[in-house]
Amino acid sequence: MMKLLIVDDEPLAVNYLVEALSDMPNLQFDMTKAYSGKEALAKLGNGKVDILLTDIRMPGMNGMELADAILAMRPRCRVIFLTGYNDFDYVQTAMRKGGVDYVLKTEGDGAIMQALEKAVADIEAELNDKQILQRARQQVHLALPSLRRDYLIDFLQGDVDRPDARGKRFKELDIDLDPEQQVLAMVGRIDAWGSFSAPADRVLLFYSIHNIAEEYMRSDVRYISFQYDRSRIVWLLQPRRGESMEAARKALDACAESIQYACKSILRIPLSLAVSLRAVSWEQAGELLEHLKLQLTFCMAAGEETLVVETPEHDFNGSKPSSDLMLEIGRLRSNIHKLDLLEASMDNGTTDEFEALYESLFQVSGGLFASEEGKWLGLELFSHLSAFFLTYLNKRKLIGELKGEMPIESIYDPNQHAGLEAMLTFFGEMGRRIADYNAKQQKERSHDIVDRVQRYIHQFLHEELSLTKLADIVYLSPPYLSRMYKQMTGQGLLDYINETRIQRGKLLLKQTDKKIHDIASEVGFESAPYFTRLFRKKTGMTPQEYRESSKGMESL
Repeated sequence: MMKLLIVDDEPLAVNYLVEALSDMPNLQFDMTKAYSGKEALAKLGNGKVDILLTDIRMPGMNGMELADAILAMRPRCRVIFLTGYNDFDYVQTAMRKGGVDYVLKTEGDGAIMQALEKAVADIEAELNDKQILQRARQQVHLALPSLRRDYLIDFLQGDVDRPDARGKRFKELDIDLDPEQQVLAMVGRIDAWGSFSAPADRVLLFYSIHNIAEEYMRSDVRYISFQYDRSRIVWLLQPRRGESMEAARKALDACAESIQYACKSILRIPLSLAVSLRAVSWEQAGELLEHLKLQLTFCMAAGEETLVVETPEHDFNGSKPSSDLMLEIGRLRSNIHKLDLLEASMDNGTTDEFEALYESLFQVSGGLFASEEGKWLGLELFSHLSAFFLTYLNKRKLIGELKGEMPIESIYDPNQHAGLEAMLTFFGEMGRRIADYNAKQQKERSHDIVDRVQRYIHQFLHEELSLTKLADIVYLSPPYLSRMYKQMTGQGLLDYINETRIQRGKLLLKQTDKKIHDIASEVGFESAPYFTRLFRKKTGMTPQEYRESSKGMESL
C-alpha cells in the first residue's frame, strides 16, 4: 500500500481529504496527516512517503520548502500542490524538477482524485521498469556461464585481445583470473558415457564433473572451467593471491588424480585428463590448449581413462615462431569462424562494405606464408573459403550466373592459384563480383516493382490508392515500399499519385465538358473542394480557370 502524506494548515481541509479518500475503493493509501510543514517532517522522520499532497501557502515552512526537504530525502516521492491562482509561478518552478503536479483549490475533489491516480500510475510504471531491469540482471546472471564459455573459446581459438580490454571483459564476465599473469591449463575428456547416454543426462554429467573439480580445487587455486565441446572440459588456473605458480602446479597435479578417481567411483565414468607442466602467457594459452588436446588424442584408447602430463619438449618460448607471427596466425584462424559476416554484405549488394570487411578479416602481413606452418595455415584458409563460397553459390543457385565471369574451378582447386596471397585475392574478387551481381539484380527488381506500382496507379486511379494496398500488390511492407520508391525515383509515392491525378484531371478538363465534381471523382479525389485546393496548389489556378484558359488557347 502506498504511503500518502496530507499537509495543510487548515485542519478541516486535511480531515475532509482523509475522509474523502477513505471512501474511494479504487485508491487505497496508508495516510498520514499533518497541519504544518514541521509537523509533517517530524511525523515522517526516516520513514517512507510515496506521495505528498500539500497546500503551498502555510505559516512557517510553506509547501514549497516542505517539498524540497522531502525530495532531498525521498527523490522518487511524487508531489501534488494544492494551490490558488496566485501561486502558479511557484508551481511552474517546482514542476521543472519533475514528479510534481498541482491542483487548483477551485477545481474540487475530482481534480484531486485524478492527480492522485496519475501519481499512483507513475509510481507503478516506475516499479514495473525496476522489475524489468531486475529480471534483465537475473537473466544476464543466468547467461554468464554461456557468455564466459563463448568468450574463452573465441580467445583460445585466436581472437586474442589486449591486456586492458581483456581485464575489462574478465570483470564483466566474472572471471576471477589475472589478465596479465601466466596461466596453467587442464583438459578433460569423457571417454565413455556410462548411464549418462541421454542428452539431458549428459548436461547433468558435465555439471557433476564441474562440481567434483570445485570440491578439490577451490581451496588451492583460482580457476575457471567450461565445456569445450561434446566430450571435453577445459580448466584455466592461476595460484591463489600471494602464492607461487609452482605451488599451484603441484596442487593441480594432486587435484587431477583426485578428480579422476572421484568421477570413476561416484559417477561411474572414465575421465582422461591432460595437465600442463608449465604456465604460459594468455597469448600462448590457445597453443597450450591445442597441445594438451593432442596429448589426449595420442594417449591410450578411449574408454581407458589416463592422466597425461604435458611433454617437456614442447617449448612455448624457444624455437617457435615469434610472438607477433603467432598472434597473426591466431588472428587469421579466429577470423575463419567469422566468414558468415560476409554473407550480409554480399546479399545486400554493398560492395564497398564487403571489400572493407574482407580486408579486415584476411589482410596478411608479408612473409606469413613463407614458413612451413604458414603454408599449412594457407591451405587451412583455402579449405574454409572454398567451402564457404561453394555453399553460398549453391544455395543461391549462382554458379551458372557467374561461371562465365570467373574460373569456377579455382574455388575448389588450390593448384589454380599462383600462391596463397593470390588465393586470398581471388576469393576477395569473387565476393566483390557476387555483391555487384546482387546489387544489379536488386536494382532491376526495384525498377520492376516501381513499374508495377505505377501501372497499377494509372489503371486504378479512380480508386483508393493507399500505401497498404500498393504494398500488397508487390508483396512488400508499406514502409519499405515507401522508402524504396523514394530512393528509386526521387519522389514520394503520394506525390506521384497526386501528380498523376492532376495530370489526368487536366486532360479531362481540356477534352471533355464533364462537371468538375465528376472529374474529381473520376481521378480519385473524395471531394471536389479537395481537388480544387490541390489543383490550385499544383498549377496556380482553379480547375475552372484552367478549363477556360485552355479553351482560350484553342480559339487562337
